[in-house]
This record gives sequence, C-alpha cells and structure tokens, in this order.
Amino acid sequence: MNADAARRLALALPGAVELPHHHLTSFRVNGKIFATMTPDGAELRVFIQGDDARDAWLQREPEALSPLFWGGKRVGLGVALAKARASWVKALLAEAWQPRAGA
Repeated sequence: MNADAARRLALALPGAVELPHHHLTSFRVNGKIFATMTPDGAELRVFIQGDDARDAWLQREPEALSPLFWGGKRVGLGVALAKARASWVKALLAEAWQPRAGA
C-alpha cells in the first residue's frame, strides 16, 4: 500500500478532512485528529483508543504495525505502509475515526 491509497481510505470516511499538522499531514473529523502521515508517506500513524484494542491489532499485523508513543504514553499505532494491506488499514482507520466522529 502507498501513501495515496492510505489518503483515499482516510478521506473516504464521512466528514474526514486532511489538514497540515506541524511537519505531518493529519486526517480529522469534527476537528479531531484520528490519523497522521509522515512527510515521506512511509508511515501512517493511527490513534486507536485503548490498550486492548491496540494490542489486538499488534498481534494481528506484527510485521506492519508498531506502538506509537507521545509524551511517554502509548497513543496509537504506526503503520509501515509498504507492509500494509488496504483491507485492514481501512478497518483500522474506521476504528480510530468512529469515537471522534461521534458515530
């Protein structure tokens, strides 16, 4: 999977928009970030809530996912896009989008 495909999946979610976020691009709904992408498009960072949910994803896709930390806290998952498949990235993005969309 590449950055353009990940972008299309993120923006296909209802109400999703793409905006700059420091040196990253961000995907937001209702003004809240649910994912960001590195400038080189190699990594998508998805803000999944809950340790259990993050752990389940890490076990499911260990080759492509890594824990994402911010301020010493685990806040999401890093997705190595070159190793990712659209089918599960779509589900991962939807899981991060849903609580921020109020769906």
